[in-house]
Amino acid sequence: MKKIILILITLLFSTVGQAKYLKAVLYLADGTNKTGLAKLVEEDDSKVTFKTNEDADTEKIAGADLIKIVYTNETGNIFTMEYLYLTSAGVFTGKFSNSRKKHWFEIVYNKEYKIGKIFDKGDSRRNTFRSANSSYFFGKKGTDHLVYGYNTMGNAVKSHGTDAMMKKMAKQEFTDCPKISKAIENEIFELDTVLDRITAIFNKTKCK
Repeated sequence: MKKIILILITLLFSTVGQAKYLKAVLYLADGTNKTGLAKLVEEDDSKVTFKTNEDADTEKIAGADLIKIVYTNETGNIFTMEYLYLTSAGVFTGKFSNSRKKHWFEIVYNKEYKIGKIFDKGDSRRNTFRSANSSYFFGKKGTDHLVYGYNTMGNAVKSHGTDAMMKKMAKQEFTDCPKISKAIENEIFELDTVLDRITAIFNKTKCK
């Protein structure tokens, strides 16, 4: 019985530790594409593991050489990851600045404006417990960054204020588009509906 349990535990950890390959198209900064299989990138990955087919050798491609990755998962759903800077306000100064390195965002809205999501799977350890959550970032299409908007982690969001953060983001990111800034300033954002409200504003408000 003990041997069976040990075998099951070994299989479990080996399965968890091996990220699956998904069908993917890699769009490189030099204008070329690579089609094949790639492991799903996590937020801080600096390289992408890629191979042209199941039997091919793997290669590591630097995130700096990529613009985006378009994945197709096992159920046929297509989603896009982009490598961009994260812009946020300093805790003490309030001034906005880009992160030192780029991060991988799942792009959940991409028209004249863009919304990206970073998923945090959390940490279940007793001394460092952190709930799974998602952070959403916004910006103009064609830029190399997205500005922090809000986080979905329960009380942490309520204490910081989703509504105030969205308005602060708008003043920073849309200084050249008063229509967007004003529309966001006049909106009331609540956690349950904030994504619907901001996409509605982006859909109906044009700068040009």
